[in-house]
Amino acid sequence: MSADKRQFPRQEIQIEVELSFLEDTARTVTTRNVSEGGLFLLLKNADHYIMGEMVNLHFKNPLNNLEETEKDGLIVRHTSKGIAIAFIEMEEF
Repeated sequence: MSADKRQFPRQEIQIEVELSFLEDTARTVTTRNVSEGGLFLLLKNADHYIMGEMVNLHFKNPLNNLEETEKDGLIVRHTSKGIAIAFIEMEEF
């Protein structure tokens, strides 16, 4: 068995997240897991979301005392169950 080499460990936490993508209307979805570096969203239509595209997320952060949080992220993985999002910091651009 290989060691987990993730920079940020995942926590199996289900929370509601408001997801905004391109010109789509924002929708509320549920996470499968959350980490300091990103999250996995459970979606039935994961193919609608394009790999490498940026999304905006708004949620109460369970890793920070449920503080209202807004993050930008990149879609980094698709599965049959949903999409993985890596958080990015826009101040860097």
